[in-house]
Amino acid sequence: MLQPLLAALVVCIDMSEPFERYLDNYNDFSSLLAYGETLVSEQVGKEPKSKFDVYGERIFVKLPCHGITLREISPSPGTRSGNELWDISSSYAIARALIESFDALSYISLGSADEQEREFRLLFWKLHAEARRLDMLSKIGSTNPEYEEVRLEMERLRNQVLGHKCITNCKSNIVFNIQKGKYQPYHLTQKERNIASGINHEFHNAVTMHLSSHVHTHPFSVQQIVEFKAGSPECIGLMGIALQYSSAFLSVAIIGMRNLFLPQVPELSEKTKCILEQWAFIAKKGVKHY
Repeated sequence: MLQPLLAALVVCIDMSEPFERYLDNYNDFSSLLAYGETLVSEQVGKEPKSKFDVYGERIFVKLPCHGITLREISPSPGTRSGNELWDISSSYAIARALIESFDALSYISLGSADEQEREFRLLFWKLHAEARRLDMLSKIGSTNPEYEEVRLEMERLRNQVLGHKCITNCKSNIVFNIQKGKYQPYHLTQKERNIASGINHEFHNAVTMHLSSHVHTHPFSVQQIVEFKAGSPECIGLMGIALQYSSAFLSVAIIGMRNLFLPQVPELSEKTKCILEQWAFIAKKGVKHY
C-alpha cells in the first residue's frame, strides 16, 4: 500500500536536459514572484485611485501567496541529498487556485470596462459570495445573529443588481436565475472573460482541464500516482507544468497591475521584463503559436 507514496520520494536530482528546463521554469517563476511581492509592497501607504483598485490589490495578493506555496512544494533544483516528496496533485491544485484568482482579478479590476460596468461587476460578484455564505450558514443550522445580517446584505445586493442599468447587458437566463435566487460569480462566460483579459481561450481550457485532471480524484490521476517516479525526467516535466501555467497567468496579472498603478510601480529589470513578455505571450497566443 505504501508503494505509490514511496515512488514519489526522490533522493537526488540530476541536471540533464529536462532538469535544466525545469530549473529555467523554476527561476522564471521565482523572478515573477519576487517582482509581484515588490509590486504589492510598493502600494502600502498609498492612496488608491478608486475602490476597484482596492479590490484589485487585495485580489492580486492571492496570486503571489499561491505562488509562494507552489514554489515551496515544487522540487528544489540542484538537490543532491535528502528525501523530497513530489506532490503533483497539490501542486496542480495550487496552480488551479492561482488561475481562478486571476479570473476574479481580471473581471473586477483589469478589464477595460467603464466605471458603471465595473460597479455592476463588483455587485454581481459580491452577491454570489453573500448568497453562498448564507447557504452555508443555513446548511449548518446557524443560530448566530450574523445570519440575519448576511440575509439582509444578500437581499440588498440582489436588489442593487436587478435595479442596475447594466442588468440589461445580461443574458435573459442570468436575470431569470437571479430572480429565482440562483447566483453565479460572473455575468460573463469564461470565453467572454478570456477575450476581455487577452487570454487565449483554448489555452485557458487546456490548462484548467490538465490541472483539474490531477486535482480531482479520477481514475487517470489515481493511475498517475501509481506510475509516478519522482526523480525521472518525465516526472520533473510534469512538476514543471504547474510552474509554467502559473507563470503565464501571473505575468498577465503583473502587467495589468502595473498599468493599473502606474507610475507607482517598481522598476523592471531587463531580465524580468523579458520573462514577463515571454509568458504573457504564451497566455495570449497559446502554445500552438509559441
